[in-house]
Amino acid sequence: MTIRHVRMPRALTALAATLALLVGGGALAVGAQADATNLVTNPGFESGLTGWSCDAGTGSTVSSPVHSGSHALQGAASGSDDAQCTQTVAVQPNSSYTLSAYVQGNYVYLGATGLGNPTWTPSATSWQQLTTSFTTGASTTSVTLFLHGWYGQGSYYADDVVLTGPGGGGGGATGPAVPTGLTATGTTTSSIALGWTEPSTGTAATSYKVYEGSAVVATSTGTAATVGGLAAGTSHTYTVSALDAAGHESAQSAPVTAATAGSGGGGGSSAWHPNHLAIGTVYTPGSTVDSFFGTLQSHGKLPDYGYEYLIGGDFANWANTTTTFVQHSAQFGMTPVLVEYGMNGNVDGSSVDYTNMQNAGWVSSYFQALKNAATAANTAAPGKPVGWVIEPDMLGYLQQNYGAQYQNDATRFPAATSSAYSAGVLSSSGDPAFADNLKGLVEAISYTIKKYDPAAFLGWQVNTWGVRDALKDTDSQGWTAGRQSVVNTGNQVAAFLKTADLGYRADFVAFDQWGQDFGILRDPNPAGDIRYLNAAHWSNYLLYVQTVRQALGLPAVLWQIPVGHLNSTQTPSPTYWNAGGRFPDLDDVTTEQDEDSASTFFYGDSFTSSGANLSFYGSNPGGDPKVSVNGSTVTWGSHLPEAAAAGVVAILFGAGTGTATYGVPEMVGTNQTGPGDFGYWVTRTQSYLAAPVPLP
Repeated sequence: MTIRHVRMPRALTALAATLALLVGGGALAVGAQADATNLVTNPGFESGLTGWSCDAGTGSTVSSPVHSGSHALQGAASGSDDAQCTQTVAVQPNSSYTLSAYVQGNYVYLGATGLGNPTWTPSATSWQQLTTSFTTGASTTSVTLFLHGWYGQGSYYADDVVLTGPGGGGGGATGPAVPTGLTATGTTTSSIALGWTEPSTGTAATSYKVYEGSAVVATSTGTAATVGGLAAGTSHTYTVSALDAAGHESAQSAPVTAATAGSGGGGGSSAWHPNHLAIGTVYTPGSTVDSFFGTLQSHGKLPDYGYEYLIGGDFANWANTTTTFVQHSAQFGMTPVLVEYGMNGNVDGSSVDYTNMQNAGWVSSYFQALKNAATAANTAAPGKPVGWVIEPDMLGYLQQNYGAQYQNDATRFPAATSSAYSAGVLSSSGDPAFADNLKGLVEAISYTIKKYDPAAFLGWQVNTWGVRDALKDTDSQGWTAGRQSVVNTGNQVAAFLKTADLGYRADFVAFDQWGQDFGILRDPNPAGDIRYLNAAHWSNYLLYVQTVRQALGLPAVLWQIPVGHLNSTQTPSPTYWNAGGRFPDLDDVTTEQDEDSASTFFYGDSFTSSGANLSFYGSNPGGDPKVSVNGSTVTWGSHLPEAAAAGVVAILFGAGTGTATYGVPEMVGTNQTGPGDFGYWVTRTQSYLAAPVPLP
């Protein structure tokens, strides 16, 4: 699939080709007069779209309406494109900038890519000025400004774009010009070869940097480079910059997008997921469980994925469990996903992973079980995708408890990775040499799964609390500052994950959210309880997800999302679940009758509330147009389009901690003759899958 570029909260579409305008480098400008200079080329669109690059077919200039001068930008947002226009501007490192523009229209956004600072307006019926600011990093020499609207909201208009701060030109043409002609010259299942043309102006280029997003993924002294270590069947977008002997760096070139070849006989970007935002469920094969799925199948489409656990206390049975699970999933047309929960030994303790990963005997047994399971998956479904969510909570606990001790660097964490070789699972002569540290362990685990099941797709699970849980920071810090805090926290987590090389051979990154329906807590003050989330907090969750997944360059899969709903729902129930045609209120006491807001947020609903709950669930500090209150009735629109826009390709609902999260039957003989929560989740899921949200 194409990994698309994060633009702003709840917006994710492909970043159009940018035009390099100015050359970085030179002395830092500090004078007040220099800072007042507008750094934007063609800020009033008086020269058409010169200096700007817009999504194909969406950008034009108009003579009315205009804020000043004789022209303005018109962005024709549609149901499939938010009409983004960008411009790359040379700036100085470690410098402060202010960005503003006058806009008109519904849901117009302004910001600078990758700096977590977008500003927006839900509705500007006349010209309205948007203003934001940012500070560049120590090595930042260019920024990409963006303007865009929102899907299905019609055209927006923009004029008089101003960026003030120290210019990046340094008073002369210092540095090489921008490389041109960037192309992909070849691909394999794990690499993409690139070539480009040396710039003919400016100072002589002596080396080049290849970027994917903001990350440097390759360097070269010639006009070619190969980016390796990529997952099969994944799409990547690159740019290249030139450096001269003095270290001056040009702006980045126009981008090129290419995909690695698909594994397991092909499949490409669609090898493991459909082209819509997919839904999954916990699924453990067995007589009553399978009987229920057969009944459910008569009412509509089954979920796209089913998942089951492989736990550390059961290494000897991993192969048999995998075989049964994969075979039974196939009969219902669900893609199987294994949640590999082995390194902690099936003990949800915050230090168990840390101890076990240094224990040579444990690591040896773990890799033998991992090999057996992957081999069984390949035997049960040769050439077909079987998914893996790897080691829930492990990386979160390690960062939370030991990050400071090891400078948040996974290469400093000790691990007995070499036991995979002594156990005969990996070979020192035929396989890569993975180091005896956490980075090497992460790489070795991902490598082993795909060595023994080449068609597998996998991703490591990460947590919202690896550094600290920031989802409610908008309550205490205000909307703008709180959202920035969510981004900052996500970037801290992502920085640690990068040191662990989490993207090595990975196809996605997985995120959970608690894993127990919060209603069981029966807290009369939901605003003060971290487990209770309203629509604003779920939006913050999606912002966190998009921040981390963008930094890693991978799509996101949400996993272990609770299925309980908010009480007094106005969604009617099919009579085959509830004879009276309504979903009864959940008592928050009985097993599988616990409220949660996840299904309500993602699928959308109207519900009545009162008191502290009405205040909490009706809160809308970010002006979400899909949240409204009418008396005691709260309405949340479906936020699955926002999840897709944030880079989420699948949401796996269901069991985590205890039985509260079981929306469908789980294990034979454990209260499993029908769905929990009176059929709400399965009803909403089948309704959604009848017309699912397409992926961007």
